[in-house]
Amino acid sequence: MIEIITKFLPEILLTVFGIVVLLQILYHTTIFNRFSFYKQKMTEPQEHLPVSIVIVAKNDAHHLIKTLPELLAQDYPQFEVLVVNDNSNDETPQLVKDFQYRFSNIKLVDLESSVTNIKGKKFPLSLGIKAATYEHVLLTDADCVPASNQWVRLMARHFNDTTKIVLGFNSIRKKLGFFNALIRFDKLHQAIQYFSYCLAKIPYMGVGQNLAYTKSIFFNNRGFASQNHLRFGDDDLFINQVATGTNCTIEYQKEAHTLSRPDRSFNNWFLLKIFRSRTRKLYTKADRFLLNFYHFLMTMFYITLGFAIYVTLHNSIYLSVLAGIFVLKFVSQYLSFGFAAVKLNEKKLIPFVLLFDIIFSVLNPVVYIASKFKD
Repeated sequence: MIEIITKFLPEILLTVFGIVVLLQILYHTTIFNRFSFYKQKMTEPQEHLPVSIVIVAKNDAHHLIKTLPELLAQDYPQFEVLVVNDNSNDETPQLVKDFQYRFSNIKLVDLESSVTNIKGKKFPLSLGIKAATYEHVLLTDADCVPASNQWVRLMARHFNDTTKIVLGFNSIRKKLGFFNALIRFDKLHQAIQYFSYCLAKIPYMGVGQNLAYTKSIFFNNRGFASQNHLRFGDDDLFINQVATGTNCTIEYQKEAHTLSRPDRSFNNWFLLKIFRSRTRKLYTKADRFLLNFYHFLMTMFYITLGFAIYVTLHNSIYLSVLAGIFVLKFVSQYLSFGFAAVKLNEKKLIPFVLLFDIIFSVLNPVVYIASKFKD
């Protein structure tokens, strides 16, 4: 048996490598291309529904002084900005009160006592949603600014009798440097996935920096009650719980993006990825399988490629077949990622798809293993 395997090892490895690539191409063509080649209908709502923008702020005065003017300048007929002050010990409450003297549509919810058994921002966010005047709620963070004054209009236009959830895109401000490009690619890759799965009628997450849903769907599903013990999950786990193939849609136009400041250190960003990996364990079984299998294939591609190169190095025919399969995979990936990157205003990342694919094929397993030990 061992002799047979040794004799046909090049053919076996080429076959395994080809199967891995075929499965990756299936992800690109059947899932990711749904977003890459998607054309959004430019329709206007029958009416401009009033919207409540909800922000949780904890010692974020230095962010809010930049964020609030952008939010209050939105070109939309009826909206409010509701800031939940989560036990800040800086000038956050006073800053919001100063804005209230000039703007009638800004509201402060002052939370002055902590709830020790509920981690993260779930409790203050729940209070903010409860205090919101309007049924349709738009969420972002204190350090996020909308990319244009059309953000509210573009996100809110999707609400109707059927659509109760709108997934938006949060991008990272562009700066020079490799780390900035790395985290922007991570955001791009994440968005390609959750936008595509939503279009495939199997939505599994959103991002809290740019997300809209109704108060009714929040409270009818008991809000964050099933996940209050977790530090994260107010966006992805909640959407995983309540989104369906009919009540959820996407908004990706660059005027509807929100922009966040980049993480200042690799450690902070890596820690966030670990927490995200931990919350993913609570997704539905189908979502977990599809996402984990995709990451598994990313890593297996390079493992099988390395072994296949080693055993076919002296056979020009096998090397040609190997090169052909390799090119086929990256043509498929560049098409998917390229069109998506243009849609999401990240076309400068397109030439580096191969580099980041290699990096994340190593980084993802490290994050997964680290999430097993991180409290």
